[in-house]
Amino acid sequence: MLTKRETEIFLQFCEHKNEYLKANHFSDELNVSLRTVQNDIKVIKKAMQNQTSFEIESKVPFGTRLIVKDQKGFEEYLASLKNKNEESLSEKEGRIHKLLNYLLNQRKSIPLAQCADYIYVSKSTLINDLKDVEKVLNKFSLKLLQSVGYVWVDGLERDCRMCLIDNLNYNLNMIPSDPVSDMDGNRLERIRKIIMEEFLHDQYPISDVEFQNIIIWVNISVVRIKSFFYLNEEDIDNQSDLDLELKIANEIYTRIEKHFHIRVPQTEINFLALYISNHSNVNNIHYISDEINDFIFDTLEQIHQVYPADFTHDMNLRMSLALHCEPLISRARNNIQIKNEMLNYIKQSFPYAFEIATYFSYLLSEKFECKIKESETAFLAIYFNKSLNEQENYNGGKKICIITNLQRSQYFLLEQFLYDKFKKYISAIQFVNTHQLETLDLDNYDLFFSTEDNRATEVGLATKINFFPNEKELEKIKVRIEGFKNIDDVLCLFDSRLFAIKDFNNKKQIQDWLVNKAASLYKVKNLSEEIELREEFGSTYFGNKIAILHPMHANLDDSFIGEILLKKPIVWDNEGNHVQVVFLLCIEKSNLEAFRAWDFLSPALFNPDFIKQISYVNNFDEFKALCENKLKSQIISKS
Repeated sequence: MLTKRETEIFLQFCEHKNEYLKANHFSDELNVSLRTVQNDIKVIKKAMQNQTSFEIESKVPFGTRLIVKDQKGFEEYLASLKNKNEESLSEKEGRIHKLLNYLLNQRKSIPLAQCADYIYVSKSTLINDLKDVEKVLNKFSLKLLQSVGYVWVDGLERDCRMCLIDNLNYNLNMIPSDPVSDMDGNRLERIRKIIMEEFLHDQYPISDVEFQNIIIWVNISVVRIKSFFYLNEEDIDNQSDLDLELKIANEIYTRIEKHFHIRVPQTEINFLALYISNHSNVNNIHYISDEINDFIFDTLEQIHQVYPADFTHDMNLRMSLALHCEPLISRARNNIQIKNEMLNYIKQSFPYAFEIATYFSYLLSEKFECKIKESETAFLAIYFNKSLNEQENYNGGKKICIITNLQRSQYFLLEQFLYDKFKKYISAIQFVNTHQLETLDLDNYDLFFSTEDNRATEVGLATKINFFPNEKELEKIKVRIEGFKNIDDVLCLFDSRLFAIKDFNNKKQIQDWLVNKAASLYKVKNLSEEIELREEFGSTYFGNKIAILHPMHANLDDSFIGEILLKKPIVWDNEGNHVQVVFLLCIEKSNLEAFRAWDFLSPALFNPDFIKQISYVNNFDEFKALCENKLKSQIISKS
C-alpha cells in the first residue's frame, strides 16, 4: 500500500498523463529532498508494475510519465484508489478536525456522550479520538481535561486561536465550509481590504505570505469576539517599541468595529500590534537591540568552545541571527507558532548544523526565558549551515598551535611527524608553552593540541596527544585535521559492546539500557539528564524510523556510537513516529569534529532501503557491513 505522499505523487502523474515530470517538480511542491522523491517513484513503479491499464515510464533526462493503455480500466483503478485513500486517511482526520473545532468553541465542559453524537461515533471510538486531539492541543500549550463523563479544553485564548488556525489549515483561496470557522467570503474580503489600505497608508513593509497570515489572524479574532471569546492581558508578553504597529492595529480594528458591529478590547489591539511586528519585513539594523547583539556575540563564542567551528568572524551570520532572533523571542513568549515544512529535511540533510542550532536555541531559551520550538531551530540551522559551507569552501591549510613545555629539540620531531603525515592540510605549526597561552590570540589558529594536561585540555580547547602519538591518538589527530576522509574514520566510532538486537516496550527502556551500558564502559557524567535536556529542544526522531540520542553538552573523555535494532518498531514521541533503529551518539569534549560523522552517515541512514535491510541483520558485523556498503559511494565522493 502506498503512503500518503506516494499516493499524492502518483495522483499527480495521473493528472498529467503522458507528460514527463521531473523529481524536482515534486521536491519543490512537497518540500522533500530529490533523493526522497526518487525513492518514492521507485516504490510507485514497483507497486504498479502488474497493472495492465497503464504503465509508468522513466526516461533520462526527461523524467517520469504515466501512459494510459486502457482508459476505462484506468478510470476504474483510479476511482478505487481515491476511495481507499480517503477512507483510510481522511475519515479519522476529519473527525479529529471536527472534534477540535467543537471543543475549542465551547465555553464550558460538555458531556462525552454529546461529543460522540456530534461526530457520529461510539464512546469507545471517541475515547481513542480524544487521545489524538490531546496530542494536537499539547503542541499549543493547551490541556484536555476530563472528569466524570465530561471534557473541556483548558488554556489561554491566544493558544486556542493558534490551534484553530493550524487545525483549519486556512487557505485564502479555498475558504472552508466548516460552520465553526464562520469563514464568510465577504467578511474575509472586507478584512483583506481594510488591512491592505492601512499597511499602504503607513508604508509598512510586509511580504505577501505574512500579509495573508495577518488577514487570517484578524479574521479569526472577529469570529471569536462575536462568540465572546476575548484575549486577556496574560495572553500578551511585554511590548516595547511598537508605536507604529500599535497605530496600524488600532486603525484596523476601529474600521473592523464599524463594519462588523463588534466591540474590540484593547488587548486585541495590543496583540495584533505584536503579531504584525513578528510577521513584518522590517530588516533594519536599528531594530536590533544591544542585548541581542551582545547575546549573539557571546553565544557564538560559546559555540566555538563546544563545537569545532568558529562563527565569531562571520558578520553575515551574526546579522542574520540578530535580525531573526528579535521576532523569534517575541513569538516564543507569545506562543506564536510558525510552521516549517522543511523540518525533517533539514534535520536529515544538515545534522551538524541542526545540532549547533539546537545548542544556540538552548542558550537563547536560557537567556530570554522562553521555549524555542523545533521548527524555529530548523530555520536557525539554515543560517549555520550556510556559514559552515562557506568555511569549507576555503581551501587554505590549517594553522595549528601545540601547547607543550618540552624543549625545542624534543618537539622538533613531533613537528616533522605532523608535517609528514598531514602536509597538504597544514599551513603552519606553532609551539607555545602554558605561560604563553595566557596572552595568545586564539583567533589566529584553527586547531590546538597539547602534550600535557592543562587548562586548554580541561575546557576542551586542545586535544591531548603524546610526544609520540600512538595509533588511537593518530586517528584523533587525523579527524581533527582532515575531517572524515574514508569509511573507517566513521565506522571506528561504532562500538560492538553497545550493540543489541532486541525488543523494548518504550523509549525509556532503550535509553536506560544504552546509558547503563555506556556507563559501564566509559567515563560518562549525567548522561541521562543531558539526553533529556537535548530532547526538550526537539524530538530525537530524525525520520526513516531512526532516532539519535545524544547529550546536549559534550563532557566525555571518549567518542563512541551505540546502536539498538528493534525487532518490532515502537512509538517514539508525541507525534506518533515509529522507531526501529536507535543510535546513542557521544563525542569527547576535545574532539567534537567527530560530530561531523553524521554529515556522512545521514544520507546513507535515511535511505529507505537501509531501514528495509535492517530486518535481515543478525549481529554487529552484519550491521557494520550494511553501513559500510551504504557509505562507500558517498564517502568516496567527499574524498
